[in-house]
Amino acid sequence: MLTTTVRRLSTTFAVAVLVGAVLTVPVAVAAPGDAAFSSSAGRLDVDYAGYLAKHDIVYNRPNTNPAYGLTVGNGRTGAMAWQANGLTMQVSNVDASQQTAFGAGLVNLATTPAMDSGYSTYQQRLSLYDGTLTTKYDSNRTVTVMGQPGSEVMGIHVDDTRGGVSAVTLELSLWDVANLGNSGDVPDITTWRQVSSYADASGAGFSRGQTDAQKFGYTLAATVEGANYSASVVNNSRVRLTITPTSSYTVWFTASTRLNAPGNNSVTQAKNALNAVKAAGYQSTYTAYRNWWHNFWSKSFVQYGGLGGDADYLENVYYLSTYLIAAGGYGNYPYHFINGVFRATGDQTKWSNAYWYWNQRDVYNSFLASNHTDLMNTFNNLYSRNYTALKSYTQTRYGVDGLWVPETMGWDGNARGTVNSDYTKNILSTGYEAAYNMYLQYRYTNDDSYLRNVAYPFIRETAKFYSRMLSVDGNGKYYMANSNAHETYWNVPNAITDFAAVRSIFPIAIQVSQQLGADASLRPEWQRVLDNLVAYPQQNGAYQPHQPPLAQTRNGENVASELIWPYNVTGIGAGDYQTALNTWNSRPFPYGNVWANDAVQAARLGLGDQTFTGMKRMLQQYQNYPNGFTSNTNGVFEYHGVNLSAMNEALLQSYNDKIRVFPAAPANSSFVGKFTLLAKNGFLVSSEREANETKYVGLRSQWGATARVVNPWSGQQVRVRRTSDNTTVLTTTAAEFEFPTTSGATYVVERTAKPLTSYSATRLTGSPNQGAKALSGTASTLGLNASGGGLVNDTDVSYDGNWFPTTNRGYGDYNDDTHHSTVVGATATYSFTGTGIQYLSERNGDMGTVEVYLDNALQATVDLHADGARQVQQVVWQKSGLASGQHTLRIVNRSTSVGMIDALRVT
Repeated sequence: MLTTTVRRLSTTFAVAVLVGAVLTVPVAVAAPGDAAFSSSAGRLDVDYAGYLAKHDIVYNRPNTNPAYGLTVGNGRTGAMAWQANGLTMQVSNVDASQQTAFGAGLVNLATTPAMDSGYSTYQQRLSLYDGTLTTKYDSNRTVTVMGQPGSEVMGIHVDDTRGGVSAVTLELSLWDVANLGNSGDVPDITTWRQVSSYADASGAGFSRGQTDAQKFGYTLAATVEGANYSASVVNNSRVRLTITPTSSYTVWFTASTRLNAPGNNSVTQAKNALNAVKAAGYQSTYTAYRNWWHNFWSKSFVQYGGLGGDADYLENVYYLSTYLIAAGGYGNYPYHFINGVFRATGDQTKWSNAYWYWNQRDVYNSFLASNHTDLMNTFNNLYSRNYTALKSYTQTRYGVDGLWVPETMGWDGNARGTVNSDYTKNILSTGYEAAYNMYLQYRYTNDDSYLRNVAYPFIRETAKFYSRMLSVDGNGKYYMANSNAHETYWNVPNAITDFAAVRSIFPIAIQVSQQLGADASLRPEWQRVLDNLVAYPQQNGAYQPHQPPLAQTRNGENVASELIWPYNVTGIGAGDYQTALNTWNSRPFPYGNVWANDAVQAARLGLGDQTFTGMKRMLQQYQNYPNGFTSNTNGVFEYHGVNLSAMNEALLQSYNDKIRVFPAAPANSSFVGKFTLLAKNGFLVSSEREANETKYVGLRSQWGATARVVNPWSGQQVRVRRTSDNTTVLTTTAAEFEFPTTSGATYVVERTAKPLTSYSATRLTGSPNQGAKALSGTASTLGLNASGGGLVNDTDVSYDGNWFPTTNRGYGDYNDDTHHSTVVGATATYSFTGTGIQYLSERNGDMGTVEVYLDNALQATVDLHADGARQVQQVVWQKSGLASGQHTLRIVNRSTSVGMIDALRVT
């Protein structure tokens, strides 16, 4: 529950309310008379340990479903954990295989008697602040999963004071890889099907990918600290440590990669890494690991609260999403948008065998504002390290001196996934996106060396490529004769993405080349293109994805809205704002997939209510599991990144070099917004808003740039005060103003009539979460309570041949899909273990009746017909108070109107 420690003004807080088996998110009563800004630190005063604890993910009963597994990682190696014959985890490493396609294996810790036997209280907690996954059984058993920062090593620390523990085993195992498919686009799949094992005095492990020609491959190995053990090879894909029971011991395990090992020897690297962590010891390593995460969280802060608790739920997802990506975001290669480091599906990788820029940007683009530029650098490095290969391939493919980036790109810059696909082979704008993100990295870090040696070469070559790919008409106007408007419109004239790319990157190329004193001969050509580029295609007051008439639609992308984000060429205050707004309002595929960035674009347009409802809708459609994950087959982590970017942009924008606070705050007066985020030019910006009042703007200047600020109080007089000596450096009523800053100094922008000093000082904190949370009006939950079960998608139900699936519905159904039938007698069944169940469906005017049977007994005839607007995710029938055990639900369609199943919730 959110609390606020007030030094001069008391506040009260709402009490959490139980709704069925799920806890609603607690709501903070606004405290408009206080402020948490620390003038000395130049940021909000936050008790991060207390505040983040309210966002911990808590399971109050053992979870046996691998898809619901909780997640823990150290930045390179991650583990997804569930209960199966003890503690079971699938381990992955971001650098173990190409595009993280192949998992490392399973880790299982089992005791006799079982760890989860004979207990009365249970809680498993993912502590975001500490980065740990801790499971407690009564007061005599605690299992803590943590890691060693900056390494590929993780640990399981056990405190078990029970008497009579006769055996402890740790097994590393691998699923059957005999029929492994080449989802990783590896040069030789055979080496990934071959597994070798070892067991000796140092521990035990197995390896695969050991002859991968691209130096990938890994060794999954383990050892023990604090207890005697023996090591053995069960077979090539299973090794075992038999541990002498003690009251306290640590199992260390590593997914050591060939890529990061001296001489690419992952076996030696695994043994050395395990020996080193044992020498350091559990307590020292645990302290260092927690400190690493504490430092990570201290870089920024976001509160997005109120709105009946829904905003608090979105905020919880914000911090969980940040954790998920950071826990695997510090490898040599990016956190893959599908594979990441958290899976419980063996080597199954859905449809991806490369990096799609469109999807990867969703995962990463928020981290500049969150002051984690090192994470963004991991993404950018994938492209900058392949500069030479991409240049060469551009010459081969297009016959021009420039740089083209394939939309679907392998780890080494290969374009196999692009040139063999009609969807992506003619997309020209990806290189611009990569170049622009590198430029943004410079603008947020002021790293001149990075600008000169990495970002500018990419910018220059991208501009050169476009100069040579554009055609010139009889009037001297530049146009694009033929390209893809991303994946949705193929081989069309004047794709708007190309024009937006030119209008964005060419001015940057000109400015940076002048700044660096480079390539003066290229500037006139770039300026000539800018001055003579044909206008964006338009129709009916809105931008079009390409020159009308529109081509056949091939994918569900809102291409014309790309101008708003991430191309950043329009938004609040732009001369074409109304056209941009019309474009967003008329977009053809609202929230059409797991990567949909509609909510981010709404924020850029200043649409606070739509930003909020957009974030909520994305979770309603795609956040299916209580660990925050999705069952969507088009992606896993993109909607996490969309939530991050949308929330950041709702609180702070600086994309056009103007600092604008709360540009897309919801209009509801219950909204509470507070943040410390990073703006362009190195300004750490803090502000607070409650009861529709923005209190102040605090700016910490990191390198002494000129600050440009949009006045949050239109027409009111404001002053800019330097906090070190309280000198007023500017007084104005202007709508926008700028002032010089000194590196390391803090400034406060405040109303003259109501300065910051008129607010009582406070510190932001919170109380640890103790149960599951629910997002109102949706089936989305976080955590598990002691009773009750998870949500089951319609795809997990068994259907006869008269039911038909529908996907990408766009109505807000759970996972955006349903099964339906118009055949009388069509039957669907589902067996479950629990004490209750809920049946979710749509209700609409074209729908009829269904019968619901439980354990072969008719329970109800349910009428799904409803006049008026379509209703989604409706609980149309439910049963509770069943005897604990297995039950069978049967749903039978009883009319020629539509019968439907959206989801089930076991309780």
